[in-house]
Amino acid sequence: MAAHAETLDRVGNMTDIKTSRCVSPGIPRGVSINAKIRPFVLSPSKHSLSFIVALILCSLGILAGASLAAQSDSGTLEIRIKDHRDAIGDFSKFNIVIDKILVSPKPGLKIWKTGWNELPASGDTIDLTKYVEKASARVFRASIESGSFDAFHLKVKTIAGVLKKNQTSLSIKNTIGPVKLSFDVPPRGETVLIIDLTVLDMSDHPPRGYELAIQGYELFTNGKLIQKIPPG
Repeated sequence: MAAHAETLDRVGNMTDIKTSRCVSPGIPRGVSINAKIRPFVLSPSKHSLSFIVALILCSLGILAGASLAAQSDSGTLEIRIKDHRDAIGDFSKFNIVIDKILVSPKPGLKIWKTGWNELPASGDTIDLTKYVEKASARVFRASIESGSFDAFHLKVKTIAGVLKKNQTSLSIKNTIGPVKLSFDVPPRGETVLIIDLTVLDMSDHPPRGYELAIQGYELFTNGKLIQKIPPG
């Protein structure tokens, strides 16, 4: 009888507990198997960890570069409206709501960009009687893709006027259409377009009545007046 205890392992071999010798059928006692079994542990090497870190940093750099490029290709456009004082004095209230603003980019080499770009207006109700002479109301301000444009179109959603003399509400005809105007929105710059609206009394030409039209505009780029129509 052996001087120490022996037990069966999972595959039926006998393992010497004291000496950790593997004893199998067909292998004489006293013959030890010196092979050492080591557990297999999957651990990343320093090189693979460095590669993963470099890959992550590279991806973050690409994203940051794309973000900066997008910012450098953008400029700020602001659009404001006011009244030219023609027949606005006939009204105690003259409320309008701008639905949207359309701008037409110059195609240049980008011929696929012909047509109109839609800019969402604020949707606020604006009483034009409060914005006469130099006062103006902002209807749009946002960062847009920089570029050159050759026209704009102010789309009015509703018009509601109340006459001073009898507090009568009138229907006002909207005659505002597209306006040809060349202007630029420079990268990281600011362009401000002030649209000068006017209320016209056309009752001398029945059946026409009061009409809303565009009298002119003022164009500023980076705080400098570029163009004013009509001049003065």
